Amino acid sequence: MATIIASTNDGYQHSGLNANWDNVHDAVGLSMPDTNNTRDALHGVRYEYVTGRGGTKYFLTRAFFDFDVSDIDEKPTDATFNFTSYTNATCTPLIVVKSGHDHTTVTDNWFSTWITGQIVTLSGWGHGDISAYSSSTSVASAGSQTNFILNDGALDDIRDLSVFKICLLHANDYYDIAPTSGLLRTGMYWSDYGSSRPSLVYTPATEAVTDNATFFGTNF
Repeated sequence: MATIIASTNDGYQHSGLNANWDNVHDAVGLSMPDTNNTRDALHGVRYEYVTGRGGTKYFLTRAFFDFDVSDIDEKPTDATFNFTSYTNATCTPLIVVKSGHDHTTVTDNWFSTWITGQIVTLSGWGHGDISAYSSSTSVASAGSQTNFILNDGALDDIRDLSVFKICLLHANDYYDIAPTSGLLRTGMYWSDYGSSRPSLVYTPATEAVTDNATFFGTNF
């Protein structure tokens, strides 16, 4: 097994409150992405329905990560994306999807650039328009690690790309389903914290071949 720690460019961006679900789901994002957090109880991924004197309003936060995979030239046998919850882990289940955000800068709205390269616009996007890298996965309790098993498309991109970029969001956000109640929030440890950092753990193809050779007693 091998481990790659997420770049310290990891971060989140939110939609802002809006009474129209489509305006939230298809938003360009409010203000710029935050890449300077170390650990945060409120920010990470959020999927919220807020009621009050102003009526019903929706709010989303999505998290973004990137990994340097430039040294990987063979398709891994398997891989997982892992993060550790911090204090609040009520936004669940989550899903990992392909992202095209500009991981080197926060001068762009990641809410609008994360779909780069997926031949789709923000307006009216649905789950069939973007590439999922995992199944929806329940979030572990605060202080525990959640592990997302990455699919074959993700393994291909780990091999083919120099920088592997992902977006983490609530499964219903992915499926374009508006929330009907609650303030669902999962805070997390970010790479800037120095420990409990988000990671990509994979099995190199050559390691799998070596293990099989040892098991069968064969010299390759």
